[in-house]
This record gives sequence, C-alpha cells and structure tokens, in this order.
Amino acid sequence: MSEKEVMERVENNSTSETADEDIIEAESVTIVNVAQIQSIDISTKFRRQVKDNGWVLTLLQPCKATVNLSTSIRKVEVPLLEGDQLIKEQEDLLIVRRQAADQYRNHRSASPLAKSRDELVQKSPETI
Repeated sequence: MSEKEVMERVENNSTSETADEDIIEAESVTIVNVAQIQSIDISTKFRRQVKDNGWVLTLLQPCKATVNLSTSIRKVEVPLLEGDQLIKEQEDLLIVRRQAADQYRNHRSASPLAKSRDELVQKSPETI
C-alpha cells in the first residue's frame, strides 16, 4: 500500500461517524475499574444513553459525583459541571471533565477543609 493510500484511509476513517464515537475529548479523566464500584451517587439531573458495551451519563447541572468503592470502604468525590460525563465502557468507568480546571475550583464544597486560608482567618459577626 502506498503512502498516499494510507493517508487517504486515515483521513476517511477520522471523518467517519464510528471513529467519532471512540474519541473522547476532555480536560481531565478519572478511570475506575467497574468491578471495584459499589455505587455511584449523583445529586442532580442527568441524561442516560445506553450503548452496546455500557452507558453514558451526561450531567445537566453541576454537582459532586461520589463513586463508592467496595474495596477498603473508600470513595472518590469529583466535582462536575454541566456537560461532564460518566461513561461505562466494558470494565471501566470514565469520569470525563470537559471544562478547564479553574472552572471546578469555583464549585468547591462549603466544607472548612475546602476554604482558603484567607476565608478561615476572616472573622464573621457570629464569632466575635
């Protein structure tokens, strides 16, 4: 096969619909083995799409998704924004974050552990 034929085949494959289904573009991804998952908690609206080898959950609102692992009673908490996805493909769960990291920092928990030093040092009228 000549180099020209190879290039044409690559170009044709990259524009086909089936190739697009296998491509995931994201700012960051967390991958968890499905066998280790006990449950997934999502506290907002989402859309579920069934695939041949799994499913895709697309968030319709920002939330914090919690993946509870069956091993060692651990959990993974991930802040997610509208349009982010949880994708189950065969033995993997992909947590796909599509926004830049700065966007997720604005949606942090109100927990004292998530507050900055300046926020903790400020005194409110309640503490005086």
